[in-house]
Order: sequence, then structure tokens, then C-alpha cells
Amino acid sequence: MQFIYICGNIYIMKEIMEILNKNGYLAYIVGGYVRDYLLGITSFDVDICTNAPISEIVKMFDGRGKAYPQYYAYHISEGDYEYDITTFRRELRYKKNKPVELKIAKNLKEDLLRRDFTINTFAMDKNGYFIDLLNSKKDLDSKIIKCVGDTEKKFEEDKTRIIRALRFACTLDFELSDEIINFISKKAYILNDVPKEFKRKELDRIFDSAGLDKFLYYVRRFEIQKYFNIDFVRVIHSYNKYGIWAQMNSDLPFSKNELRIINSIRSIISKGNITMDDIKNNSEEVLLNASFILNQVDRLKVLMEISKLHSFIDMDADIDLFFKYVNTNDVVKTYRIVERRIIEGYLNNDMLDIEEFLRNL
Repeated sequence: MQFIYICGNIYIMKEIMEILNKNGYLAYIVGGYVRDYLLGITSFDVDICTNAPISEIVKMFDGRGKAYPQYYAYHISEGDYEYDITTFRRELRYKKNKPVELKIAKNLKEDLLRRDFTINTFAMDKNGYFIDLLNSKKDLDSKIIKCVGDTEKKFEEDKTRIIRALRFACTLDFELSDEIINFISKKAYILNDVPKEFKRKELDRIFDSAGLDKFLYYVRRFEIQKYFNIDFVRVIHSYNKYGIWAQMNSDLPFSKNELRIINSIRSIISKGNITMDDIKNNSEEVLLNASFILNQVDRLKVLMEISKLHSFIDMDADIDLFFKYVNTNDVVKTYRIVERRIIEGYLNNDMLDIEEFLRNL
């Protein structure tokens, strides 16, 4: 065992484990929180497993959270953190990608063996001692996504794990194991059994990460666009996930507000240029996404700055005239000069005269 410092909301985590310990039970932080700590990633989801029966967990934390006896689980939400306390358990049977028959496990190791990937099998106690019962640290150090036990069995019982494997590989910049690659190459079609809502949630997490290029690589390599309910030709990095969705066709579920954002981005990029009217009629999120896709981030900054000017005249010249003759960094300054010359009577408020002035700068 190796000592590591427990980060995050250490007091609540230690308090929960101490309560379990004082009542005669074991308690460990397990899974993703420990993995993220080792990778230097901040995590707000804390899984704590114990040999305490769910009935005892409910007594110890009565009124503090909500119990889910069918899963031997108790959930506490405090501040920015979510805590799930679960009894050691085994999953005997799955239906529709969810465990429908569970049994109490004998010990921590038996509980860890039910988990999806080796990088999610780490544990630590309240004192911060790191526990690696399945010798999985080597996979984390090698940046490999590998199933716990038999790959085919893990994926057949819960098809959502295939998408999770891809998401971890993309967001953590890890590689898939040979076994996972072979399975996806042969049986990607079982992704049709994954609910659209789950696909959308996982894709959002990928699109909001730095792992887009790796995802697009895997999609092309395994030819799995149709299994993700997406279709695209070329995708450019964007401000956030909505910019990515705006470049794809998909029948995955979106709210009305999300569709409004996506369609607004599409409307701007279809024109090939961000205009002053776009500045007036769209949110900053829409504009930022469009600017990334069109490679017009600097242009957007200029347009937004000009839109904030308190102009006294309605200038008879499109803003693109300024971009045509003036360096982008000088557009705002030049716009002010032209406006002042018109107000002072040194320049006619006429497009041809303004263009002539700009041409001779």
C-alpha cells in the first residue's frame, strides 16, 4: 500500500468513512475518484464501498441522503460533491445494460472484480493509503483502457461500457487494449442496443474535452458513425459541444433550447461570415462557436467591440469594407476615425466616399 493525500472535500469523505469504521465496518474510497486523483484531475463524484449492510448504512446516515436498497446504495449530496455509499456487491445478471440481480460480495476484491475497467479498480482508506488489489496501476501508467476480466462478457452484459471505453480513451488520451479493439471491430453493431440518451450524454463529455480528434479517429477506424446516430464529413474544433453538434447530422435527443443554439450556429456558418446583425441577434455562446468554426475569432472580437460603441450616426458603409482595406487589429480605431470625420464634416457619409478614404489610408 502507498500513502496518498486525499484531495477534494476531505472532511466529509473522512467523516463518512469514520462513521462506518466506528460502527465496526470497513470503508474505502473506490473507482473514478481515486483514478482521477492519480491523474491530477479534480473530481466531485465520490464512491465509498463498505461491508456494512444497506440497512445499517441507512441507520447511520438517516435523513442525510436517499437510500436505494435494490442496489445496496445510499446517496448523499453536499456542496459540489456527490457521495455514493454502497455495500460490497456482485452483479449476477444484467438486463437492458443494467444489473437486475445483485448479491452481497464477501470482500473488497470481489467488489472490484465486478467493475468495468482496470483503471477504475483502485481504492484508498480514510488515511489515504492507496490499495491496488488487481495490480491495475500498470495499466494506468501505460495509459491503457482494459476491461476487468473477460472483455466480451463485460461488453455483452452492458453495452454502454463500449462507449465508456471510447470516452475514457478520448478524454484521458489513453489507448484501447487489443481486446477492446478486436471486440469493437467485430461487434460494434451492438451499440444499437444503447439508449440514445446515453449516447448523447457520453458524446457531450467527449465534445467538451480535448479528445475530439481521437474520437473522430476511432469513429472512422471502426466505421461506427451510424451506431452513434451521427453523420458528418468534416468537423472543426469549436468553443464547446454545441459547435461540434452544429457540424453533424444526428437524431439523438436535444431540448428545444439546444436545437435553437445548434441551428443558430449552423445559420451563421452557412453564410461563411459573422455580421453585425449576427452580433445583435445571437448569444455569445452561438457567436463564439461560429467564430471558431469559421476561423473568425479576431473578427468577432472586433465586431463585438464596435457593437458597444455609442455611435451618433448611421454610417453608410458595411463593416466588411473596413476589413477589406484595414488590418483586423486596426478596424475599431479606423472605424472611430471615419465616424469622427463624418461628424466633423470632413467626410461625406456615403459608401463610395468612405471606401475611397479607406483605400487611401
